[in-house]
Amino acid sequence: MRKIFCILSATAFLLTCCNSNKTDYLLTNGFAQGTTWHITYQSQHNEDLTDTFNSILNDFDFSMSTYNHKSLITKVNNGVDVELDSNFVVVFNSSVELWNLTGGIFDPSCRPLVNAWGFAKHESLRKPSQEELDSILQFVGMDKFKIVNNKLVRADNRATLNFNANAQGYSVDLVCDYLKSKGYKNYLVEIGGETRSEGVNPKGEPWRVGIDAPLDGSTEANREIQAVVPLSGKSLCSSGNYRNFFEKDGVKYSHELNPKTGYPQSDSLLAVSIVTPTALVGDGLATAVMVMGLENGFKLIDSLPETEGYFIYSSSDGTFKTMKTKNFEIIPLQ
Repeated sequence: MRKIFCILSATAFLLTCCNSNKTDYLLTNGFAQGTTWHITYQSQHNEDLTDTFNSILNDFDFSMSTYNHKSLITKVNNGVDVELDSNFVVVFNSSVELWNLTGGIFDPSCRPLVNAWGFAKHESLRKPSQEELDSILQFVGMDKFKIVNNKLVRADNRATLNFNANAQGYSVDLVCDYLKSKGYKNYLVEIGGETRSEGVNPKGEPWRVGIDAPLDGSTEANREIQAVVPLSGKSLCSSGNYRNFFEKDGVKYSHELNPKTGYPQSDSLLAVSIVTPTALVGDGLATAVMVMGLENGFKLIDSLPETEGYFIYSSSDGTFKTMKTKNFEIIPLQ
């Protein structure tokens, strides 16, 4: 489940690995949702939880992945009369809340717009005509959906959903909730760059998570670190516009689609990282802020309780500049 709705996550990664002198911390990793995951946890009896994590994420994939032709959301989008599971209901309700909070900027129903621009499969990126976008915008909006008797009801059969903008964050929460329910105190969960932690790392310090510099063409193997964040008992979710775009006639089109206009957002904001209690909310807010832009996005994050943000933007001379909310913590780079 790649993040192709309006935003592509700026990947954060684990800086503090397991200390060889601390054998009670285990690091495991795998592949899910079209991306990688890494989980470090302080074991209780040297137990390997890899199979458990894979099971949680596989079940989640069969609920939320639009790339899985047998998933629940695929059936819903195809108009199949099917009952919703708890994952769908939680993510849907959170999406509606964010849709209201952001004045419709965060909108998982803009899936048809994503498809029209070609960002869904990256095989036929193109600029749609104004007539095509106007036609699609008629059935975009979370007010076109409601849950009745545990089933999704659509006001227009052409309306479809894609939760890639916040579902990956919720998968992080699900793994963390499992670890917490089993009594684990110290862990760091990272899935596709969305991160949440609890307790301390093997050195007895808050976990350290890196924020990528927004460099065009950067990859997981070729990156620079912009900042390091201490993280404990919170999530860190990042989004940016520098890895998923295309150029046509000298114009750069980002995959950050404004669901009100149907066009990519144009703004000096290059990347944002959001700290919140849960990754579900943080993931969605990071998406929304990238579409809202620097000024409006900063105002929103600065106004929310238990929420902090770190913003990277391009100045008039082309250099990177940063700004952050008052309580966003950063560890100086060595």
